[in-house]
Amino acid sequence: MKIASLCRREVVSVPASASVQQAAAVMRNEHVGALAVTDPYSPGRVIGIVTDRDLVVDLLAPGHPVDQAIGSLCRTELAGVPVDASIDEAVQAMQRHGVRRLLVLGPDNAVAGLVSTDDLLAAVARQLDGLVGALCDGVAGEGSRERARAREQSEPPRPLYAARAEP
Repeated sequence: MKIASLCRREVVSVPASASVQQAAAVMRNEHVGALAVTDPYSPGRVIGIVTDRDLVVDLLAPGHPVDQAIGSLCRTELAGVPVDASIDEAVQAMQRHGVRRLLVLGPDNAVAGLVSTDDLLAAVARQLDGLVGALCDGVAGEGSRERARAREQSEPPRPLYAARAEP
């Protein structure tokens, strides 16, 4: 499964010149935990990322002034993966960079989306759910085939799983 199928295509962003309060309001209004921070002179160019955790841990908790531009707080070392990256490659990138969100980059390195650990966990959970379903269907099918064979041969069905008799 490619990351392009999991990422959120509409990346919510604010210009680096936006105030911390404006950025927090955008997060609240858009129900997101991270914002792309863009170059105020070139709005399509992402220059950083800021998370709700950054606001609380790096700004509010230490008592820093909140009347600064979000561009002064954002992380400028961006972590990303190409749109054709696999889930495994995304997980490795998250581990390598110590982040919970990755930018998803198109062929021209333009931001095509954002993928989070929640997105990856949901995808893996769906895969595991499918695997459990296949396993359960397989076990149920084995039992029904065994019972049908026993009926055809007029013999009592054998248990699917034999337990060793205790001495």
